[in-house]
Amino acid sequence: MTNKALLAAITATCAAVTAHADPLPIPIIFSGYMRAGTGINVRGGTQVCAGLPGADTKWRLGNECDYVIEPSLNARLVSASGSDWHVHFMPGIYRAWGGKEFQTYNSGVVIPDSGTDELVARFGQVYAYGTNIAALGNGKIWVGRRFYNRLQTGINDQFLEINDGDGAGIEDMNVVIGKLSVAAMLNPRGSANNNRISVPVRLTGIKDLPGGELAMYVTPSVQLRSDDQVSSDSPAVDANGLAVGLYQTLNGVLFGGNTLVGLKMDWYGTTRNSRVVLQQSASLGGTIIEGLAEYRINKAAGNAGNKWFGIGVRSDTHVIGPFRVLAEAGHDVVKPDNGGHTRNMTKLTLATAVSAGDQASSRPTVRLFVTHAIWDEAARLSFDPTSRLRQVFGDQKAGTSVGLQAEAWW
Repeated sequence: MTNKALLAAITATCAAVTAHADPLPIPIIFSGYMRAGTGINVRGGTQVCAGLPGADTKWRLGNECDYVIEPSLNARLVSASGSDWHVHFMPGIYRAWGGKEFQTYNSGVVIPDSGTDELVARFGQVYAYGTNIAALGNGKIWVGRRFYNRLQTGINDQFLEINDGDGAGIEDMNVVIGKLSVAAMLNPRGSANNNRISVPVRLTGIKDLPGGELAMYVTPSVQLRSDDQVSSDSPAVDANGLAVGLYQTLNGVLFGGNTLVGLKMDWYGTTRNSRVVLQQSASLGGTIIEGLAEYRINKAAGNAGNKWFGIGVRSDTHVIGPFRVLAEAGHDVVKPDNGGHTRNMTKLTLATAVSAGDQASSRPTVRLFVTHAIWDEAARLSFDPTSRLRQVFGDQKAGTSVGLQAEAWW
């Protein structure tokens, strides 16, 4: 093909694409999430957060010792054949309290660490996607790095399902009984000779009950490995994995709130987890109630597993104008399989909040809180020696912190 013929072919192709794709003035949607705060413990020093060793999570109100900043930018670039095409970018910053006590500069002057100088940004999400694609059942196609397949609880901030990472997939395709999503997720920032691929498949929006929907999640995972041609080393063999979850939701059926009932099992080699979870919300006048109960059995080689039960409730009451009062109580029990003593911890929080609105979900909000935790001797002996809870309250069976926290999403 001559250069002129090639140029003519390229021009014709561009003209054909232009005929079907409408460039848009690029509207950028700015959204995100943040929380940050500060606090003290009653013995002197920084706020200490309480979690029971062996439990999968902790109760979060007045019990978050970290900073999170996740600003998101989403640009709709073009519309073509009824589909919209976007790019999404979200740098993320996370830092738990702790780390270095001091910073030393070249001058030899030692300056206390402010707690913000070590914040490190990362690419939490960066991906391109197209929506409402007729050939894919009006679903979405995407490629890149993203928060994916997240199914999150409320008052303990737990992800019952999560497949974050780098990958590609087809999402929310309309099928006969619901919406089907399939993806392949990897971690290309690791070794070139050793990776792991998971293939999360989910079917959501199954209308099985009046006011209710069923969702099914299945995620197999396997190792991808090869011999290193430089060192002749072979990566250690990694076990196969499989996770299966069933989640039933009901909207407005019980107490005017939302219900989630979940069952999940996952296997990774000889390790197995089985869990059941119940989450319920209710609206009682100006008070919103959220409750959560969860039981999880972990089986691992050498009796290294345990059984965990957690139950908690939070109330959020509108007082007047922007003012609210919140209270949360959570109790955790962990029974080790190795014959060790059963551990118990109870966390109690009372908070007052000023918010940009009179709804429980109004944000931004600023909270003043007091958190008190109580634990038994078995729990005290299980604390990690490097943990801040052990460092401050290691000779006690209770501890209290007071703090301020801001939270916003937009």
